[in-house]
Amino acid sequence: MKLLFTPEALASYNDIKARTPHEARNALDVIKEILAHPEDICGKSEKLTGALSGLWRRKYGVFHEIVFSYSESELKIYAIGKKLNCTGTVGEYEQTQYSEDEYRSVLAQMEANRGKGGTPKVGIFWYSVGRDELFGVVSHPVDDYSRANVSDGRITCSELHEDVWKKEFYRQRYKGDGTGLYVGQYQDKPRGRVFYNINDDSFEVACGKWLQDYPHVYEMVLQEFDLPPERTKAKYAIHWDIGQSWR
Repeated sequence: MKLLFTPEALASYNDIKARTPHEARNALDVIKEILAHPEDICGKSEKLTGALSGLWRRKYGVFHEIVFSYSESELKIYAIGKKLNCTGTVGEYEQTQYSEDEYRSVLAQMEANRGKGGTPKVGIFWYSVGRDELFGVVSHPVDDYSRANVSDGRITCSELHEDVWKKEFYRQRYKGDGTGLYVGQYQDKPRGRVFYNINDDSFEVACGKWLQDYPHVYEMVLQEFDLPPERTKAKYAIHWDIGQSWR
């Protein structure tokens, strides 16, 4: 029996293998078992219905599962990992209508946000030298946070460069034409992070020494994150130097 993976499933498997090798081994053991004993599929796997009709799901561990199809000559893996959105009812949903009170409430919420697009923000970014532009920007208004989000007097977004890069890299590779800015490792492109310092009501643009070679990028960050120049500082730490990472 031939074993095949969809691009999405292969990307998920490689991601799991890089992050948690033991889980990847467990998943591979299950796949090997299916290949070796296809006659047990009906007894050990769940047949999916609705939009996923024709696919099967085999759980491994407590929170992990594999979604696949099979024939006499082929086992094809469609999804692998944890908390998969494969309940057998994908695509089958009911669009319900807001009540009058709910409708007024959501409109009032949107109205309250009008004109706040220029609120100072925190987040992360990369800089493309070739295109002379920021990319991979993730930003959140400081007003969305509270003191409960403060760590050592600073607030920033929860997203990490590593995680954002990995998602965009796979999206570019498997759902686009394979070309784009997400090439190589996330730490090998100029990057930075914006913090808000609650103690002195100021913002910090944390970058590596690469900022000294491209000083105009600081102005680009001020504009992108709507930062007040008089209350913003450029800060250096080795973590954001090119080539540096958590490892």
